[in-house]
Amino acid sequence: MAAGLVPIFPGGARAEVKDLTIAIQYGLSYLPWMIARNQGLIEKHVEAQGVGPVKVNWLVLNGGVAANDALLSGNAQIVSAGISPLLAVWDRTRGGIVVKAISGLDSSAFWINSNNPNVRSIRDLTEKDRIAVPAVKVSINSVILQIAAEKEFGPGHHYDFESLTTPLSPPEATAALVSGKTEITGHVTTPTYGTLQLAHPNVHRIFNSRDVIGEATLVLAYATQKFYDENPKIAVAVFRALKDGFALIQRDKAEAARIYLAEERSKLTHEEVVALLNNPDISYSQVPHNTNVIADYMHRVGSIKTKPASWKDYTFPILHDEGGS
Repeated sequence: MAAGLVPIFPGGARAEVKDLTIAIQYGLSYLPWMIARNQGLIEKHVEAQGVGPVKVNWLVLNGGVAANDALLSGNAQIVSAGISPLLAVWDRTRGGIVVKAISGLDSSAFWINSNNPNVRSIRDLTEKDRIAVPAVKVSINSVILQIAAEKEFGPGHHYDFESLTTPLSPPEATAALVSGKTEITGHVTTPTYGTLQLAHPNVHRIFNSRDVIGEATLVLAYATQKFYDENPKIAVAVFRALKDGFALIQRDKAEAARIYLAEERSKLTHEEVVALLNNPDISYSQVPHNTNVIADYMHRVGSIKTKPASWKDYTFPILHDEGGS
Protein backbone atom coordinates (compact mmCIF):
# COMPACT_ATOMS: atom_id res chain seq x y z
CA MET A 1 0.00 0.00 0.00
CA ALA A 2 1.26 3.47 -0.85
CA ALA A 3 2.29 5.38 2.23
CA GLY A 4 -0.34 8.09 1.86
CA LEU A 5 -3.21 5.90 0.75
CA VAL A 6 -6.20 5.70 3.07
CA PRO A 7 -8.64 2.86 2.32
CA ILE A 8 -12.35 3.49 1.90
CA PHE A 9 -14.53 2.03 4.63
CA PRO A 10 -18.31 1.53 4.63
CA GLY A 11 -20.56 3.74 6.72
CA GLY A 12 -20.43 7.39 7.70
CA ALA A 13 -18.50 9.24 10.35
CA ARG A 14 -18.85 7.86 13.89
CA ALA A 15 -17.04 7.90 17.20
CA GLU A 16 -14.22 5.41 17.36
CA VAL A 17 -13.04 3.43 20.38
CA LYS A 18 -11.07 5.23 23.08
CA ASP A 19 -9.78 2.03 24.65
CA LEU A 20 -7.95 -0.48 22.43
CA THR A 21 -6.71 -3.88 23.60
CA ILE A 22 -4.18 -5.78 21.51
CA ALA A 23 -3.10 -9.35 22.25
CA ILE A 24 0.34 -10.60 21.24
CA GLN A 25 2.39 -13.67 22.10
CA TYR A 26 6.00 -14.56 22.88
CA GLY A 27 9.10 -14.11 20.76
CA LEU A 28 10.49 -12.13 17.86
CA SER A 29 7.47 -13.01 15.73
CA TYR A 30 5.73 -10.13 17.49
CA LEU A 31 8.59 -7.62 17.23
CA PRO A 32 6.67 -5.16 15.01
CA TRP A 33 4.06 -4.90 17.80
CA MET A 34 6.75 -4.55 20.45
CA ILE A 35 8.29 -1.65 18.55
CA ALA A 36 4.87 -0.02 18.21
CA ARG A 37 4.33 -0.38 21.97
CA ASN A 38 7.80 0.79 22.94
CA GLN A 39 7.74 3.83 20.66
CA GLY A 40 4.08 4.80 21.18
CA LEU A 41 3.49 4.45 17.44
CA ILE A 42 -0.19 3.57 17.61
CA GLU A 43 -0.91 6.60 19.77
CA LYS A 44 1.13 8.76 17.38
CA HIS A 45 -0.78 7.61 14.31
CA VAL A 46 -4.14 7.77 16.06
CA GLU A 47 -3.42 11.41 16.86
CA ALA A 48 -2.44 12.02 13.23
CA GLN A 49 -5.80 10.55 12.20
CA GLY A 50 -7.59 13.04 14.48
CA VAL A 51 -9.43 10.49 16.62
CA GLY A 52 -7.26 10.43 19.74
CA PRO A 53 -6.46 10.05 22.42
CA VAL A 54 -6.72 6.27 22.59
CA LYS A 55 -5.55 4.17 25.52
CA VAL A 56 -3.73 1.10 24.21
CA ASN A 57 -3.74 -1.98 26.45
CA TRP A 58 -1.63 -5.08 25.83
CA LEU A 59 -2.22 -8.75 26.61
CA VAL A 60 0.38 -11.50 26.24
CA LEU A 61 -1.25 -14.85 25.50
CA ASN A 62 -0.08 -18.35 24.64
CA GLY A 63 -1.37 -19.80 21.39
CA GLY A 64 -4.05 -19.20 18.82
CA VAL A 65 -6.85 -20.74 20.89
CA ALA A 66 -6.33 -18.15 23.62
CA ALA A 67 -6.07 -15.42 20.98
CA ASN A 68 -9.33 -16.44 19.31
CA ASP A 69 -11.09 -16.68 22.67
CA ALA A 70 -9.93 -13.17 23.57
CA LEU A 71 -11.14 -11.79 20.24
CA LEU A 72 -14.54 -13.49 20.22
CA SER A 73 -15.20 -12.65 23.88
CA GLY A 74 -14.41 -8.98 23.29
CA ASN A 75 -11.44 -9.03 25.68
CA ALA A 76 -9.23 -7.83 22.82
CA GLN A 77 -10.02 -5.93 19.62
CA ILE A 78 -6.94 -7.08 17.72
CA VAL A 79 -5.11 -10.35 18.32
CA SER A 80 -2.04 -11.97 16.84
CA ALA A 81 -1.52 -15.66 16.15
CA GLY A 82 -0.61 -18.19 13.49
CA ILE A 83 -2.29 -18.42 10.10
CA SER A 84 -4.02 -21.66 11.11
CA PRO A 85 -5.96 -20.17 14.09
CA LEU A 86 -6.85 -17.22 11.85
CA LEU A 87 -8.18 -19.50 9.12
CA ALA A 88 -10.10 -21.56 11.69
CA VAL A 89 -11.84 -18.52 13.16
CA TRP A 90 -12.39 -16.99 9.71
CA ASP A 91 -14.11 -20.20 8.59
CA ARG A 92 -16.12 -20.40 11.81
CA THR A 93 -17.36 -16.79 11.65
CA ARG A 94 -18.22 -16.53 7.96
CA GLY A 95 -21.74 -15.24 7.62
CA GLY A 96 -21.60 -13.99 11.21
CA ILE A 97 -19.27 -11.56 12.91
CA VAL A 98 -16.49 -12.29 10.38
CA VAL A 99 -12.79 -12.27 11.34
CA LYS A 100 -10.00 -11.24 8.97
CA ALA A 101 -6.36 -10.20 9.05
CA ILE A 102 -5.44 -6.54 9.32
CA SER A 103 -1.71 -7.18 8.85
CA GLY A 104 0.83 -9.88 8.31
CA LEU A 105 3.58 -10.07 10.94
CA ASP A 106 6.12 -12.85 10.75
CA SER A 107 7.32 -14.96 7.84
CA SER A 108 10.05 -16.78 9.75
CA ALA A 109 10.74 -20.50 9.60
CA PHE A 110 9.52 -22.94 12.23
CA TRP A 111 11.99 -25.48 13.53
CA ILE A 112 11.45 -28.80 15.28
CA ASN A 113 14.14 -29.36 17.90
CA SER A 114 14.76 -32.52 19.93
CA ASN A 115 16.81 -33.56 22.94
CA ASN A 116 16.48 -37.24 22.09
CA PRO A 117 19.81 -38.45 20.65
CA ASN A 118 18.00 -41.22 18.78
CA VAL A 119 15.82 -38.73 16.87
CA ARG A 120 17.57 -37.27 13.83
CA SER A 121 14.49 -36.68 11.70
CA ILE A 122 10.75 -36.78 12.29
CA ARG A 123 10.79 -40.35 10.98
CA ASP A 124 12.61 -41.33 14.19
CA LEU A 125 9.86 -40.05 16.53
CA THR A 126 8.15 -42.75 18.62
CA GLU A 127 5.48 -43.03 21.30
CA LYS A 128 8.20 -42.29 23.85
CA ASP A 129 8.56 -38.73 22.53
CA ARG A 130 6.51 -35.74 23.66
CA ILE A 131 6.49 -32.61 21.48
CA ALA A 132 5.59 -29.20 22.88
CA VAL A 133 3.28 -26.87 20.94
CA PRO A 134 1.29 -23.82 22.13
CA ALA A 135 -2.02 -25.53 21.37
CA VAL A 136 -2.70 -29.06 20.18
CA LYS A 137 -3.98 -29.54 16.61
CA VAL A 138 -4.94 -25.93 15.79
CA SER A 139 -1.77 -23.91 16.44
CA ILE A 140 0.44 -23.17 13.46
CA ASN A 141 3.13 -25.17 15.30
CA SER A 142 0.86 -28.23 15.25
CA VAL A 143 -0.08 -27.65 11.63
CA ILE A 144 3.61 -27.48 10.69
CA LEU A 145 4.10 -30.86 12.41
CA GLN A 146 1.10 -32.24 10.51
CA ILE A 147 2.47 -31.05 7.19
CA ALA A 148 5.86 -32.53 8.05
CA ALA A 149 4.26 -35.91 8.83
CA GLU A 150 2.30 -35.88 5.58
CA LYS A 151 5.40 -34.95 3.62
CA GLU A 152 7.36 -37.80 5.20
CA PHE A 153 4.74 -40.55 5.20
CA GLY A 154 2.20 -39.52 2.55
CA PRO A 155 -1.46 -38.41 2.41
CA GLY A 156 -3.57 -39.51 5.36
CA HIS A 157 -0.66 -39.47 7.80
CA HIS A 158 -0.95 -35.81 8.84
CA TYR A 159 -2.13 -36.65 12.35
CA ASP A 160 0.44 -39.38 12.97
CA PHE A 161 2.20 -37.34 15.66
CA GLU A 162 -0.85 -35.65 17.17
CA SER A 163 -0.88 -37.99 20.17
CA LEU A 164 2.69 -36.95 20.96
CA THR A 165 1.92 -33.22 21.29
CA THR A 166 1.63 -31.39 24.61
CA PRO A 167 0.50 -27.77 25.09
CA LEU A 168 3.20 -25.53 26.60
CA SER A 169 4.19 -21.89 26.19
CA PRO A 170 7.50 -21.29 24.36
CA PRO A 171 9.38 -20.34 27.57
CA GLU A 172 8.06 -23.42 29.38
CA ALA A 173 8.85 -25.69 26.44
CA THR A 174 12.37 -24.29 26.15
CA ALA A 175 13.09 -24.83 29.84
CA ALA A 176 11.77 -28.39 29.64
CA LEU A 177 13.67 -29.29 26.48
CA VAL A 178 16.98 -27.88 27.72
CA SER A 179 16.72 -29.51 31.15
CA GLY A 180 16.03 -32.96 29.73
CA LYS A 181 14.32 -33.79 33.03
CA THR A 182 10.69 -33.81 31.85
CA GLU A 183 8.69 -35.86 29.37
CA ILE A 184 9.26 -33.18 26.71
CA THR A 185 11.71 -34.39 24.05
CA GLY A 186 10.75 -32.04 21.20
CA HIS A 187 9.44 -28.56 20.47
CA VAL A 188 7.96 -26.98 17.34
CA THR A 189 9.32 -23.47 17.66
CA THR A 190 10.44 -20.26 16.02
CA PRO A 191 14.14 -19.32 15.82
CA THR A 192 13.72 -17.04 18.87
CA TYR A 193 13.42 -19.96 21.26
CA GLY A 194 14.99 -22.50 18.94
CA THR A 195 18.29 -20.64 19.08
CA LEU A 196 18.28 -20.68 22.88
CA GLN A 197 17.65 -24.41 22.76
CA LEU A 198 20.35 -25.17 20.22
CA ALA A 199 22.92 -23.40 22.40
CA HIS A 200 22.74 -26.50 24.63
CA PRO A 201 24.67 -29.58 23.48
CA ASN A 202 21.79 -31.96 24.23
CA VAL A 203 19.43 -30.24 21.75
CA HIS A 204 19.55 -30.49 17.96
CA ARG A 205 17.29 -29.51 15.06
CA ILE A 206 15.46 -32.20 13.11
CA PHE A 207 13.23 -30.14 10.79
CA ASN A 208 12.93 -26.73 9.11
CA SER A 209 9.51 -25.72 7.78
CA ARG A 210 11.03 -23.94 4.81
CA ASP A 211 12.27 -27.26 3.48
CA VAL A 212 8.62 -28.21 3.01
CA ILE A 213 6.53 -25.04 2.49
CA GLY A 214 9.14 -22.44 1.65
CA GLU A 215 8.96 -18.94 3.11
CA ALA A 216 5.42 -18.05 4.17
CA THR A 217 3.69 -15.52 6.41
CA LEU A 218 2.73 -17.78 9.30
CA VAL A 219 1.83 -15.18 11.96
CA LEU A 220 -0.71 -12.38 11.44
CA ALA A 221 -2.75 -9.77 13.30
CA TYR A 222 -6.52 -9.97 12.95
CA ALA A 223 -9.79 -8.41 14.08
CA THR A 224 -13.54 -8.59 13.57
CA GLN A 225 -15.33 -6.97 10.66
CA LYS A 226 -17.32 -4.88 13.14
CA PHE A 227 -14.18 -3.39 14.68
CA TYR A 228 -12.70 -2.69 11.25
CA ASP A 229 -15.86 -1.05 9.93
CA GLU A 230 -16.57 1.04 13.04
CA ASN A 231 -12.98 2.18 13.60
CA PRO A 232 -11.59 3.01 10.15
CA LYS A 233 -9.12 5.66 11.33
CA ILE A 234 -7.82 3.50 14.16
CA ALA A 235 -7.42 0.62 11.70
CA VAL A 236 -5.30 2.89 9.50
CA ALA A 237 -3.32 4.07 12.55
CA VAL A 238 -2.59 0.48 13.61
CA PHE A 239 -1.59 -0.47 10.08
CA ARG A 240 0.77 2.50 9.81
CA ALA A 241 2.23 1.89 13.28
CA LEU A 242 3.09 -1.66 12.26
CA LYS A 243 4.49 -0.37 8.97
CA ASP A 244 6.84 1.84 10.97
CA GLY A 245 7.81 -1.19 13.06
CA PHE A 246 8.69 -3.21 9.96
CA ALA A 247 10.70 -0.28 8.63
CA LEU A 248 12.71 0.03 11.85
CA ILE A 249 13.58 -3.69 11.78
CA GLN A 250 14.80 -3.31 8.21
CA ARG A 251 16.69 -0.09 8.90
CA ASP A 252 18.31 -0.64 12.30
CA LYS A 253 18.52 -4.16 13.62
CA ALA A 254 20.60 -3.08 16.61
CA GLU A 255 17.84 -0.74 17.76
CA ALA A 256 15.17 -3.35 17.02
CA ALA A 257 17.11 -5.82 19.18
CA ARG A 258 17.37 -3.28 21.99
CA ILE A 259 13.61 -2.73 21.89
CA TYR A 260 12.92 -6.47 21.92
CA LEU A 261 15.04 -6.97 25.04
CA ALA A 262 13.35 -3.98 26.69
CA GLU A 263 9.90 -5.37 25.94
CA GLU A 264 10.30 -9.10 26.61
CA ARG A 265 12.29 -10.99 29.20
CA SER A 266 14.86 -13.07 27.38
CA LYS A 267 18.09 -14.91 28.06
CA LEU A 268 19.39 -13.82 24.68
CA THR A 269 22.07 -11.13 24.60
CA HIS A 270 21.79 -8.05 22.42
CA GLU A 271 24.39 -9.50 20.05
CA GLU A 272 22.45 -12.77 19.79
CA VAL A 273 19.20 -10.94 18.96
CA VAL A 274 20.97 -8.90 16.27
CA ALA A 275 22.38 -12.13 14.85
CA LEU A 276 18.89 -13.64 14.83
CA LEU A 277 17.48 -10.63 12.99
CA ASN A 278 20.19 -11.16 10.38
CA ASN A 279 19.45 -14.91 10.17
CA PRO A 280 17.77 -15.75 6.83
CA ASP A 281 15.33 -18.02 8.71
CA ILE A 282 13.81 -14.88 10.27
CA SER A 283 11.80 -12.50 8.09
CA TYR A 284 8.83 -10.17 8.39
CA SER A 285 6.05 -9.19 6.01
CA GLN A 286 3.10 -6.87 6.45
CA VAL A 287 1.51 -8.19 3.28
CA PRO A 288 0.87 -11.94 3.68
CA HIS A 289 2.54 -14.24 1.18
CA ASN A 290 2.32 -17.97 0.51
CA THR A 291 -0.48 -18.32 3.10
CA ASN A 292 -2.49 -20.25 0.51
CA VAL A 293 -0.23 -23.25 1.20
CA ILE A 294 -1.67 -23.49 4.73
CA ALA A 295 -5.22 -22.66 3.60
CA ASP A 296 -5.17 -25.37 0.93
CA TYR A 297 -3.79 -27.93 3.39
CA MET A 298 -6.35 -27.11 6.10
CA HIS A 299 -9.23 -27.39 3.64
CA ARG A 300 -7.94 -30.63 2.16
CA VAL A 301 -7.74 -32.36 5.56
CA GLY A 302 -11.03 -30.91 6.79
CA SER A 303 -9.71 -28.43 9.36
CA ILE A 304 -11.73 -25.71 7.62
CA LYS A 305 -14.92 -26.27 5.65
CA THR A 306 -14.53 -23.45 3.17
CA LYS A 307 -11.63 -23.19 0.76
CA PRO A 308 -10.66 -19.52 0.33
CA ALA A 309 -10.72 -18.38 -3.28
CA SER A 310 -7.69 -16.21 -2.54
CA TRP A 311 -5.74 -14.65 0.33
CA LYS A 312 -8.02 -11.62 0.07
CA ASP A 313 -10.92 -13.67 1.44
CA TYR A 314 -9.39 -13.71 4.94
CA THR A 315 -7.71 -10.30 4.91
CA PHE A 316 -9.14 -6.78 5.09
CA PRO A 317 -9.04 -4.39 2.10
CA ILE A 318 -6.33 -2.32 3.79
CA LEU A 319 -3.93 -5.05 2.56
CA HIS A 320 -5.37 -5.63 -0.88
CA ASP A 321 -3.43 -3.05 -2.90
CA GLU A 322 -0.27 -5.15 -2.59
CA GLY A 323 0.54 -8.48 -4.17
CA GLY A 324 -0.09 -11.04 -1.46
CA SER A 325 -0.75 -14.73 -1.72
